[in-house]
Amino acid sequence: MKVWHFSEMAYYPAWPQLRDSYRVVIPSRLFDPQVGADLYHRYLDEWALCDELGINIMTNEHHATATCADSVCTIPMAILARETKKVRLLALGMPIGNRNDPIRVAEEYAIIDVISRGRLEMGFVKGVPFEISPANTNPAELSERFWEAHDLILKALTSHDGPFN
Repeated sequence: MKVWHFSEMAYYPAWPQLRDSYRVVIPSRLFDPQVGADLYHRYLDEWALCDELGINIMTNEHHATATCADSVCTIPMAILARETKKVRLLALGMPIGNRNDPIRVAEEYAIIDVISRGRLEMGFVKGVPFEISPANTNPAELSERFWEAHDLILKALTSHDGPFN
């Protein structure tokens, strides 16, 4: 059996001041950079403990929400690729249908996989409705963009016959 630790890296200090939604309509004034830095360090420390205990690590990303302060899962993954040594690293939740450059996504994951010495696992999602507007994408094209990006990323990561773009 595989065991994974997962945290959405919530920015919970803003929760008492939010009324109708924890998503999209959150004013940036509710984010204190010092508190945010402390929380990011806390989450990274928790993941470091997972490596000591042999518990695999999973991250994801969400946008414009106080329930997940991880707006791009490859950043903590890059840190974890270097700071951990034993456990598998799963980035499950990059909404590639909302990304403008799938090749850049493939490059980011390739670098993380190399730094981690092959411990990276990837998962891609279409995303959730509240993230379409901040990404400035057309929801009618989401499924088509997702599958095109998915296929392009896989081809870029498995093709070894020259430059890929």
